[in-house]
Amino acid sequence: MDPAELKSFEGFLAPAFTCFENNEEKTLNLAHIDDYAEWLQRNGAVGVLGQYIPTTVNSITGEGPILGKIERQLNAEAWSIACMKHELKMLIQIGGAPMPDVLDLARHASNLNINGVVCIPELFYKPSDVKQLVGYCKIVAKNCGRHPFFYYHLPHYTDVFLDMPEFCELAERTIPNFAGIEYSHSDLAMAAKCLAPNRIIILSDSRMLSSGLLLGFKTFCMAAFNMVPNTMRDIYGNMKTGQINLAKREQKLLNSSIREHMTRQKKGSWVKAMKHWFNEELKKPENETPFTAGHTRKLH
Repeated sequence: MDPAELKSFEGFLAPAFTCFENNEEKTLNLAHIDDYAEWLQRNGAVGVLGQYIPTTVNSITGEGPILGKIERQLNAEAWSIACMKHELKMLIQIGGAPMPDVLDLARHASNLNINGVVCIPELFYKPSDVKQLVGYCKIVAKNCGRHPFFYYHLPHYTDVFLDMPEFCELAERTIPNFAGIEYSHSDLAMAAKCLAPNRIIILSDSRMLSSGLLLGFKTFCMAAFNMVPNTMRDIYGNMKTGQINLAKREQKLLNSSIREHMTRQKKGSWVKAMKHWFNEELKKPENETPFTAGHTRKLH
């Protein structure tokens, strides 16, 4: 990626929740996507992450792996139109499905006006070493056309704990359209070792925004941006202007809010807790939003 394109990825991406109807089947509600995109643009997002699951659009936050292939495609198409309209960047997460479906989703993504493709690893026959993981990503990335390809490092969900600096080095030598990784893990030391020129490392844990900025990260895809964009921007701005103590205080308050909303979910479902929090924010009079993301399809 050229320097201008790299620069354009700096800031916040929002991992969008998938909008569902409040019926038993939790069918897709594509009608709310345009309002959702407008909300994100108004609150300072530079883009959305969709999981082909897609939509934005649909990463783990968007419950992508439990959407059907056609649902992910429909979601991706609706989000790509909304993102073009509201001048948002869009990444699509296509992993978490059988290989034939992942490749179909990759080919579908290659024909959309988006900014990149994100993919989690094979979830059943998991790669046991970096070479196997790069081999899987190479096959998927080859079907993404000219779109930049990002690997989604999410070991808490995928149980794939591999050395990411080693992965990045081999992927750059092997995959022509490899752009970087989305990193969702508490090991910031490993994440920092992945930082390199012409490589994008997207940090995904909302609780580590200030720490990530201190270490030099520039791009963030964090669920909390959906709910408290002003707080996220304040932390970002204070870190950039050297007001570290103020940023740390705001980060502490943010982390307390995340814990509070998590404890409301007796079974500890992170996705359910975050989506419920998002819908609560949308209901506030000052937000004046004409949409809701609905309930989660995830049962537990």
